Amino acid sequence: MKKVFYQWLMPALILLLANQAFAQCLTPDYTAVTGGNYNLNGNKTLAITSAIGDININVSGTGNVICISTTGSWTKTNGTNFDGSVSINVYGTFNYNSSDNFNGGNTSYINVQEGGFLNTNTSGFGSNLLINNQGTTTFTNTGTIQFRDSFSFYNMGAKSKLVATAPSMTVFGNNNVIENSGSMEFSSLENADAKRFKNEASGVINISRYFYNHGAILNDGEINTLCGSFGNSACQFIIGDKGAGKEFQNNGCMTVTGDVNIRGAAFINGTLTINNGNLTIDKKISGNGGAIVVTNGVSKITSDGGYSGTNMTFWDENTTGHDFDSKTNNNPGVTAVYTIAKRTCVKAEVVGSIGDYVWFDQNKDGIQNNGELPATGVKVQLYEYVSGSWTQLYTSLTDSYGKYLFDDLASGKYKVTFILPSGGKYFFTLKNATTSDLDSDVDSDGNSGEITIDTSYPAGNVNRDNLTVDAGMYEGSTPLPVTLISFNADKENETVQLQWITSAETNSESFDIENSLTGKIWQKLGNVAAAGESATKATYSFVDQNPSNGENLYRLKMIDKDGTFAYSSIRSVTLEIANQVTIYPNPVADRILFKVNDWAKIGKIQLFDLNGRAVYQSTKALVDGIDVKNFPSGLYAVSLTGTNGSTNSYKVLIAK
Repeated sequence: MKKVFYQWLMPALILLLANQAFAQCLTPDYTAVTGGNYNLNGNKTLAITSAIGDININVSGTGNVICISTTGSWTKTNGTNFDGSVSINVYGTFNYNSSDNFNGGNTSYINVQEGGFLNTNTSGFGSNLLINNQGTTTFTNTGTIQFRDSFSFYNMGAKSKLVATAPSMTVFGNNNVIENSGSMEFSSLENADAKRFKNEASGVINISRYFYNHGAILNDGEINTLCGSFGNSACQFIIGDKGAGKEFQNNGCMTVTGDVNIRGAAFINGTLTINNGNLTIDKKISGNGGAIVVTNGVSKITSDGGYSGTNMTFWDENTTGHDFDSKTNNNPGVTAVYTIAKRTCVKAEVVGSIGDYVWFDQNKDGIQNNGELPATGVKVQLYEYVSGSWTQLYTSLTDSYGKYLFDDLASGKYKVTFILPSGGKYFFTLKNATTSDLDSDVDSDGNSGEITIDTSYPAGNVNRDNLTVDAGMYEGSTPLPVTLISFNADKENETVQLQWITSAETNSESFDIENSLTGKIWQKLGNVAAAGESATKATYSFVDQNPSNGENLYRLKMIDKDGTFAYSSIRSVTLEIANQVTIYPNPVADRILFKVNDWAKIGKIQLFDLNGRAVYQSTKALVDGIDVKNFPSGLYAVSLTGTNGSTNSYKVLIAK
């Protein structure tokens, strides 16, 4: 990107960065400052848009977000009890140097975005925390760091980087899940008993010294140990024996500088190269197409070891005939079956895929409903964007289940085109009726939007394997009566403003406006007459004067003059309609009374004395108030906790 720096541009640049900060951290409830106090009690967002230090946060409920923008940094040293769940989205810098407890059984997340930085001097992480890293995560503690319990770390994408070269040892513990599709660097690594440790085909792991494995490893990418001089006892790779399900499986390229000791079951389908080290096989190695190459050391199979499989090869650079130096096995004909050949590791090509489903949308709502049938034999074409134009690559037909698939795709830009059956009586249904994977993704001409495939992501990730591109079709004499180009629902105070624009209408009669709280049961709010016949833009509006508290769903029922109809996509608006509460009289002598416009929104009422003790508590609607005749005179606090977790307090003076 070309950068031009002029003095008159700086104010605009500062404003742009500020706007970007709030674009990343949308509609925060709070903006943090050092020393601030914040109550994240469910679906609350705290934005950090500048450099701050410690803050005091109480976390309860679910759906909470702490967002660190690109202009923000947070240095955290004070411990926190996370009694609910929180997602910490890091676009800027998070210096995480505190010991926290993640309680309540809900998983919390640290999401390091591309370009973001997580720096931590922790000695380890435990249960109820998952880190998704697309940026750079650095461990600065120089001792041992221990991952425990259900902690998970996902290094996602080609630009993701984990740096753990400062710690003397990094230990993956029992039930950890570790996945890498970027790069990881360790001084020494022990996979003690990870539930899953996978290096994707795009992943590269470098270990400076010592690698001890007695958990499960699946390597589809590249693992290197980068030890020093030959004979350094700390430079080695050890496979321990933890039994079934804890095997080492190498499908990619692994290079070890130092000794390799195979003491547990292993499967080698890729290549294991040992530079300046000895190889000792104490347990059975199997595989398909696997290879071991020893360049400078002693290679041996002990009496309990073995090396066999399908199309396996072995090569020892220093021995006559390039076979093992020694094979002390009980049955050499079974436990040592391989070909003497030197093989160079070639990493498997990383590919992606596009596909999914075509169906008959009987009710024309653009959503796959129960009872709607798959469309078989529909032609599907795949195009790739090459040198400034779209080039057709492949053609496929949907199978008997309505499914299609294009696989073995390199990273790039693609689109899918669906071809309707001949005869002119079929049409494509509404596009993007919902945000779920159960809608139709093509326009009226059967074209999907541009689809980007990035094979640096793990297999199964939608950025690499996009198996969500669907097409709905229906049978009729005419296409949909209305071409809807926009439909918006916006909150305005305690009402919802609906507006939609059509670019063309043919024989259209009217629009029903429908509302739902569940997405299953819909009710008609009103009706707006349509233009009927139009080839130009027409704008319509409707106001819901009485929306419900919480999430409201809206859709349009577009009705033709012949009685046929189709539904628009669904729009969602969430409102927090204030629950008005009045407490009287104040001062009070015998009974505190409440005027509440909706008792269903009140979950608990408590009365506290000046020492903070709860002297009264109820979860019922107190239509008769609280009898305080027997309470001592003085100042009290009435606390009302809403069903959404919000808390409001009111001072009351009891005077007799």
